[in-house]
Amino acid sequence: MRRSLPFLFFLVAASCIAASPVIELPHHQTLRFIVTGDAGSTHSQLREGMLAVMKQTPIDAILLVGDNFYPCGVTGVGDPQWTKITQHFGPTKLPIYAVLGNHDYGDQQEHGGPDYVTCGHPDPQAEVNATGKMGKWKMPARNYTLHSRLVDFVMVDTQPVALSFPKGYDGSLGADGEKAWIGNALDGTHAHWRVVVGHHTIFSSGVHGRTNNATQTRVRDLLPLFRKDHVDLYICGHDHDLELLGELHRGPKSDPLFLVSGAGSGTDDIRPRRATVKEPPTIYPAFPIKQVLGFAVLEIDAMHLTVTFFDHTGKQIGGPYTTKKE
Repeated sequence: MRRSLPFLFFLVAASCIAASPVIELPHHQTLRFIVTGDAGSTHSQLREGMLAVMKQTPIDAILLVGDNFYPCGVTGVGDPQWTKITQHFGPTKLPIYAVLGNHDYGDQQEHGGPDYVTCGHPDPQAEVNATGKMGKWKMPARNYTLHSRLVDFVMVDTQPVALSFPKGYDGSLGADGEKAWIGNALDGTHAHWRVVVGHHTIFSSGVHGRTNNATQTRVRDLLPLFRKDHVDLYICGHDHDLELLGELHRGPKSDPLFLVSGAGSGTDDIRPRRATVKEPPTIYPAFPIKQVLGFAVLEIDAMHLTVTFFDHTGKQIGGPYTTKKE
């Protein structure tokens, strides 16, 4: 019997989903993660701050939310840019769970392909291939899941969605395949908390969040998937700032909270957004504010999800902000 194209696409997407890795996290009563992104232009900007926080509270891992190498991705496992990871995060001795950002692809632009003039031909797949070879770096695929009894993290490559890839590029899925993977991965999550980690912003007060261009609109197309599967938190970078948006007092049908932690090696201007019924309110920061290099710490237990912000010295600058779920 002749199979229809949609049926064949479903089979291909399903096979990709079935093969996607699942990493087991420690089954502690409380899990804590340093969350940072856009950290790939320096070797040590956050290091002392992260170590200072770790002296005060145990941390289980680092969530690295893209633009791991800036302005251009690596060309292979032997690329000297890997010292940006080993020198910046290596001293923490923590596992590093990463996703790709646009600069890891060579800063592809809206109008077409990568910026090969500046970047040569970086290989985003090299960041996957580095797993098991580069210290505590753990990125087993473009898309994968971190699982524990408390929380499932769905780790996604948002670049195909943001630039509407018609088909896979340099080892990625196409935009439709990426959306199918995310939907099926969320359908398969069973932990109490559900978190999606990507690179591109959905809402923010930073440069990209205020632009409302085609790229931003495409990433916002993921929201129906998040609503359907009751995602509690979306974590990203892309904008070089620290923000938390949404409603802390959430109900069963609430949108997720939105955590932006892209101040890993540089900062950009953020401004109050125009209030609309379609966008969530800003929880942090209060305006006016001078942006600083820093990171977030995400703490999760059986009933609480808490976000606290720190600057690059380890000084607490925001929070803790807690949402509850029974």
